Formats: sequence, C-alpha cells, structure tokens
Amino acid sequence: MTTLETTFEQKLFELIPQTRNLGIQITQIADTELHVRGSYALNKNHLDIVFGGSIAAISITTAWSLLQHKIQQAGLTGNLVIKQQEIKFLLPVHSDFECVATLQSVQDWPLFLDSYRQRGRAKLVVNAHILCEARVTSTFQGVFVLYQPS
Repeated sequence: MTTLETTFEQKLFELIPQTRNLGIQITQIADTELHVRGSYALNKNHLDIVFGGSIAAISITTAWSLLQHKIQQAGLTGNLVIKQQEIKFLLPVHSDFECVATLQSVQDWPLFLDSYRQRGRAKLVVNAHILCEARVTSTFQGVFVLYQPS
C-alpha cells in the first residue's frame, strides 16, 4: 500500500467513521479502478459466511471511494451520495476477499465532469464486484450523484 492509498483510507475513515468498522483496507487506487481488501473474520455471520449487509456496505464504500478520489483529482468540490444501487449475491464468501470498483464506462467520466461544471449536479454509474478465492461472489452497480451544497 502506497502513501496515496494510506492517505485516502485515513480520509475515508474520517469522512465516514462507520467504514472503519468494516475491516477494510484500500490496497490499490488507479485511474479507472480501486481495490479494497476485506476481512472475513470481522464480517462473518452466524452461518460462517460474510454477512450480506457487509458485502453491500463494502461494495458501496469501494465504489464511492473510486468516484470520490477521481472527483478530488479533478479539483471538484461538492457532496457525493449514492442515489440507487443493485447488488446480486452469487456465491457465499468463506474467507478474506477483495472488492474491485470500476467506472461503468470511462467515456462517461468527461460527460460527468461537463455536467457538473455546467449544472452543479452530475450522476455516474460505478460497478463493483467481490472476489473470493479468484471467483466473483457478488456484483454491484450504483448510481452516484455529485451536487453543489445549497
């Protein structure tokens, strides 16, 4: 983990304190994706699999983090929130796992920037998936909105 990941992770924990309790670690931030390592031990349920609520929360957090990082890189300010999300649980998670978030389409990013600069509001779709033992165990798609505070 580089200084970029460590710094962003610390900022995430400050902005959204609950994320500290998810047992996550940001392991890689790139231009088009962000990787988070998740802890099985901190997220398992009574069935000895990772709790679906944790999977959903970590997927949202990872997707939000990717977009928040790109927004900061672009020098934008505003409030980033999730508007809508869909998650599909494909397989149970029995060990530590990774969540990877990506933009639905890199071509959407310039449109997002233009919309925000012109209207003070923009939305973008971000995808994420959970990997455990080299298998995709869930898929997530979220619509995020960046808006100027009133």
